[in-house]
Amino acid sequence: MTARLADVEDGPWPYHARQFDGIVVTNYLHRPLLPLLINAVGEGGVLIYETFMLGNERFGKPSNPHFLLRPGELLEVVRRRLHVVAFEEGEVDAPHPAVVQRLCATRGATLKIG
Repeated sequence: MTARLADVEDGPWPYHARQFDGIVVTNYLHRPLLPLLINAVGEGGVLIYETFMLGNERFGKPSNPHFLLRPGELLEVVRRRLHVVAFEEGEVDAPHPAVVQRLCATRGATLKIG
């Protein structure tokens, strides 16, 4: 395994033409990266994404709408590109009160558990 340090917001995308079996994103939103992340999911691979959405400003940060998903936004972004296995949005209590969206999606082969 090789560690890579990259500025994915202001620098070039460091994984051009690379495919991954799994990509996990939590508590982070930079909308220009969404198509790049989806393209990086390999055949049979999985994307797990969870971050804050509108309504979270009631609970603190992030509260800037630029960093909050709109209702159904993750679902819309992956539509027709990945197979959605699960999607949730709304208020959660743990690990602390927040308003989030959660998505699990695969490319091609369906996700096998067990």
